[in-house]
Amino acid sequence: MDSIFLYQQWLHQRLHEYVSSPRPPQLRGRKVALSPTQYGAALLQGYFGQASLGWISKQTKIPIKRLREWRQEPQFLLVMDWSKSIFSKSFRENLVLNDYALAQYHSIAAEISLLEESLRVAARVPLYQRFKKLGRSLISRRQNNLNLSNYDLRLFRRLFLFFLALEYHWPSSAEKRIREDFIPLARDVIWPLLDDKLWVGPALESLQQTSPLSQIRLVLESELSNTLQHFL
Repeated sequence: MDSIFLYQQWLHQRLHEYVSSPRPPQLRGRKVALSPTQYGAALLQGYFGQASLGWISKQTKIPIKRLREWRQEPQFLLVMDWSKSIFSKSFRENLVLNDYALAQYHSIAAEISLLEESLRVAARVPLYQRFKKLGRSLISRRQNNLNLSNYDLRLFRRLFLFFLALEYHWPSSAEKRIREDFIPLARDVIWPLLDDKLWVGPALESLQQTSPLSQIRLVLESELSNTLQHFL
């Protein structure tokens, strides 16, 4: 199963819309009059934050000095700021609505761990709050012999797989709750109710050994390079 990178896909879509638009788009009521290269560079700031300048320079062939100058321009900063809120919303919708293969959750989580810190937090925190609330509700309903809806079971499975993968790439204080409360819930309750006969633990551990972050980053950089060559 091929890797999947949600920010890279989102960036590809935004660049396509930008270069295809017959008129300059508006962000927060202001026209954006950046070149496609400037626009793409602004979106790429989502990766690695301040440390990304050298990497972006290499990918786009734009001198670091010019990138620093662009960072002082209001429209460039507007696109950077706008992209965080729009992507984090898109990211949460993707994780809530779609099922992915285990290997894809592994690469999605890896990409998130490589994003600039404020963007990582914007993507992770609201989603984790929903996951935690759902998990607590399912545990309570199970303890009180209440029915568990198929929608809640499937949503928990999606969020569980993502956060289980994410803890490997970006450990957090949530690890204790996931290990003590949500892994038993998933393994002993959710998986049997969904008739999912194979528990994911061994398969995910194998992925972590055979597909480390350094390897995933190389694949991601290749995907981003292809996107930039296509549009810029």
